[in-house]
This record gives sequence, C-alpha cells and structure tokens, in this order.
Amino acid sequence: MSRVGAWLLLLSVLLGSCNKEPVVLKVKPDVVEKGDTARKTLLVYMMAENSLNDYAASDVAEIVKAVPSVPNDCRLFVYVDDKGFPILTQYFNMTNGEVGNSNYHPFSEDVCSSDTTAFGRLLDFILEDYPTESLDIVLWSHANGWLRAPLNSAPQRTIGVDNGKNSYSNTSTRSIEIEELADLLERLPTKVDRVMSDACFMQCVEVAYALRDAAEWLIASPAEIPGDGALYSTMVPEFFLSDGPEAIMDAYIKAYEDEYTGAVLSAVKTSGMQHLADVTYSYVNNYFNIYKTREYTPLLAYLPGGGYAGGVRYPCYYDMNAVMKRYLDAEEYLHWRKAFDEAVVYVAASPAWYPAVCGRTLHYDTQSGGGRSWYLPQRRAMNESLNNDFKTTEWYYAAGWEAAGW
Repeated sequence: MSRVGAWLLLLSVLLGSCNKEPVVLKVKPDVVEKGDTARKTLLVYMMAENSLNDYAASDVAEIVKAVPSVPNDCRLFVYVDDKGFPILTQYFNMTNGEVGNSNYHPFSEDVCSSDTTAFGRLLDFILEDYPTESLDIVLWSHANGWLRAPLNSAPQRTIGVDNGKNSYSNTSTRSIEIEELADLLERLPTKVDRVMSDACFMQCVEVAYALRDAAEWLIASPAEIPGDGALYSTMVPEFFLSDGPEAIMDAYIKAYEDEYTGAVLSAVKTSGMQHLADVTYSYVNNYFNIYKTREYTPLLAYLPGGGYAGGVRYPCYYDMNAVMKRYLDAEEYLHWRKAFDEAVVYVAASPAWYPAVCGRTLHYDTQSGGGRSWYLPQRRAMNESLNNDFKTTEWYYAAGWEAAGW
C-alpha cells in the first residue's frame, strides 16, 4: 500500500443524508479529552529520514490495526519524520467503531528529529495539552548503542538518523546523544515508565547505565535487528494491557517465529544499574586489567569479529553474562549474577538471528547468554579508537575500567 493510502485509512467518518435536512454528527472520538489526564500514553517516535524510510508507512499501517485495542482512557501518538514533512498523529477509536485520527504540526519547518532539541519540543507539546499518569516511548530508527556517531567530532552514544535532506540516505547524519536523551527524559513532568528502542545494539550496559534515571524500564536488543523491526499490530496492544516489559517482548519475538532473521531482546530494570556497576567494579581489576591477556573469541558475541559500516567501527558486542561466567569462579559468579539479575530481569530471544553487518546467521546460547552486551577494551590496533571512545562513557568509570588501567 502506498504511503498516501496508509494515511487515508486513518479516518473514515462518512456523512450522508437522503434529504436536505442538516446532518447532525453523532460519531465522536471515544477518547479522553484534551486537557484531561490519561491513564497511559504511548508515543512511537519514528526517525525515518534515512535508509529505513520505506519501512515507516508499513509500520504506521500496523499501528492503525492496533488502535481498536487502545482503551478510551489512554492515548496513542505517532510521530513520523520521513522524507516528507514531520507530522504528529493521535489515533483513537470513534463511537461507531471506526479508527479516527488528529494530525498536528508541532514544527513550522522541517526539523532534525534525531536531535534532543526537536524531541524535547515535541514532548513538551504533547504533555502540556495531553497530560498523562504514565508515559511509554518507542524510539524507531538506526542506532549504534554506546558508539560515537559518524561524521561527528565529539564522542557520542547515539540513536536515530536524520540526514536533513528529506531523502533515503544515511549520509550527513545527526543523532541523539544518549546523555542528552537522559537529561531530557529526566526533566519531564511525567516519569517515563518504559523506553523501547526498535533499533540496533541499544541493549548495552553502557547505554543502560547512562539512562538509569531516565525511565523505569529499558527494552532493547543487544544485537542487530531486522529492518522490519517490531510487528506493531500485535506489540502496541501490550503497552496498554501490561505494566511490565515481558508481554511486549514476547509479542516482538513471536513475530519472527517462522522467519530466518530473528531477534534478541532484554529488559533492564534501571533501579538495579548502580548496584550492578558497583559489583562489577570489584571484579574488573582482578580479571580484566590492562596487563591481562584474554581471549574472548569463543564467547557469545552479538557481532563476532566486529565490523565496519557507514564510517563506524563496530566492536564485537560480547555478551556480558557469558564473559563473567567464563572468568569468575563459581562463588564470585553467583555473587555477580545476583546483581545482574536485579538489573536484567527478562530475556526473549529467537534461536537464531541474521546480522547483515557480519553476513551470517548467529545462534543464541541460552546457557550463557544474558541478553545484554558490553565493551571489552583490548590491546590491539583495531581497538584503539574504540578504547578511546569507551573512556567517555559513565560506565567506564563506574565499573572500574579506569582503575584497571584502561
């Protein structure tokens, strides 16, 4: 279906009369009114002005299918910035059972949606007139996890690509810095309950630690995700039916049961992140200091051997639990694993997935996998720039990597 066709599906209110008498409109939105406080609000924030552009319209169409499941005391907003002009749409049910929508143009010009200034303005626009008790956010785009953004001089942990050219290209990219995202979400008048990243490599410990005060839950993948991303028609209802992350993740993974691509997701309870950092600190110097030589290759990694694409050097994204299980003794591992489980509370994974960057199918090891990656600095030339970028993360200091000589 064309993008125009997808939008035309959104509002179907038919007015008709067999005579010339005035028609009284009896079909109204069945939704909490503007200015009143909703029980729950979901914002799907689609930064699609890049090579993922073609997926945006199909995902919007999937979201429309999910609208009948949205309770009338809740709100659903979708923001789309593709190669056209940015638009914010609220979807709701009508009293006649049809799906309705209201379109808003919060910006008078084309903006860079992968920028915290624009994102902040949008959130202010929504929350000022549409207050809510609970806010969930889905971030839809490209991402590099804790890595620096390409074509930027300053190290950044990033999500989102907006090329600023209303095209499909990923060039001249600008991205949201994770630290700026954290600051933005922390200052909102409404506490964010769940942030889901429908983007690659975002479930790394470095990002989760940076966002530890920004939301209660972080749902993301430690690996590359398929271009299709979530099946929104089955996933969106779970945001309104549940308060935790499990049902959302199960719906995501179920969509790939019969697909070769597959996906890996985990949920982080951010309140456990500081304790995990403290416990990890006690082992980093003993087992991973700069003078020790470790061979990590046989262990579970979400991008074995790393990679290079789009001007970005990717690390191996080693599974955090797999590494600690391999090197800590049994008693130490149980001590550390308790802290890990307080932070990473749920994992949902396909048996296998296909990362395009490395070009081969990978298999998830349920015995050692923890559903979260971390960076391991190494003394080799290809890691030099990554090691330097790693030093700019909060996790580098909190987990003892500086003290370990790195």
